[in-house]
Amino acid sequence: MNVLFSLALAVLALSAPVPEPPDPVAAGFRQAVAAAEADSGGVVGVTAVHVESGRRLSVRGGETFQMASVFKVPVAIAVLGAVEKGTLRLDEEVAIRRSDRRKVGPLYDEWKPGMRVAVGRMVDVMLVFSDNTAADKLCALLGGPRAVEKDLASRGVAGVRISLDEKGMGEAMKKDLAAFEKGVENGASPDAIAALLARLFRGELLSRVSTDRVLDAMRRCATGDRRLRAGLPKGTDVLDKTGTVGTCSNDAGILTLPDGTHLVLAVFVRGGRDAAARDETIARIARAAWLAFVP
Repeated sequence: MNVLFSLALAVLALSAPVPEPPDPVAAGFRQAVAAAEADSGGVVGVTAVHVESGRRLSVRGGETFQMASVFKVPVAIAVLGAVEKGTLRLDEEVAIRRSDRRKVGPLYDEWKPGMRVAVGRMVDVMLVFSDNTAADKLCALLGGPRAVEKDLASRGVAGVRISLDEKGMGEAMKKDLAAFEKGVENGASPDAIAALLARLFRGELLSRVSTDRVLDAMRRCATGDRRLRAGLPKGTDVLDKTGTVGTCSNDAGILTLPDGTHLVLAVFVRGGRDAAARDETIARIARAAWLAFVP
């Protein structure tokens, strides 16, 4: 009987799954993120996905954060989708009214009431300079923020909620700042944004011509020099879109690695000491991701 029992135990031991050894690279990445988060005093969410292999590292990747101006990438996708359908034209000029002007945005002084601006120009300045007037005008042309969310859903994009334009964000902040900064409206997880950017990069959301238009504008992003780019080797090809509102600072982009492959990286930071600390946190996490994916 003892012999049979011993044999049974041996069989069970052989058939039991062997646990995978711990991944020191993933552990090191999580430790680096935790250290950066602790130093900032804020809350960090990050997802890194290697496009070609699918390898993924994430910390709070499924948690919802406020997108802020990262939402302008979905707006651009929806606009170019409308262009492909023929309901908008890139050379179509739209009149700017006094009520269209948004005080927050680097091109505020350029938006003169009565002037006419081409749709293509508005897409470009919205992505490159994060211009708010252009973003809200484009949202209005599409039928409002919900139309952007509906367009994403039609493309199989999940986990990205868009219910507000820039004007609506300002009103939501006054109503309930804490809820707004947690992404109750215009919220998305790092996982969702990383998945969106990976699909965009692969050409799964738009035609190749439209995709390249968005990616080219993201490569010329003028608002992120102290965030992802600051943590990467000089000369790294970075296509990104930042977001900043209240105590939320974000950067999400696509990096070209030394071997020619690509890494999607979405970093969201909420709270903490100040804006400079949040920028530094994003840069530190970009560096940690680079070290995790570059041998």
